[in-house]
Amino acid sequence: MSTELPTFEDMRRRAHRLLGDAEDELRSDWRSGTGPTREQSQAALEARQLIAQAKAALDRAAR
Repeated sequence: MSTELPTFEDMRRRAHRLLGDAEDELRSDWRSGTGPTREQSQAALEARQLIAQAKAALDRAAR
């Protein structure tokens, strides 16, 4: 039984999608009274910025 390995483009698209999922999670609403602290909000913002950078790098890799 032979399994075909994914191409780089397959992996790049999947990684891009997963980063988008993580980005969506970080933008999600939360239950009242469970919102992030100031530090948590800052960390989530930084994470979203880094995700955007990673997605841009993946886009450059597609060229």
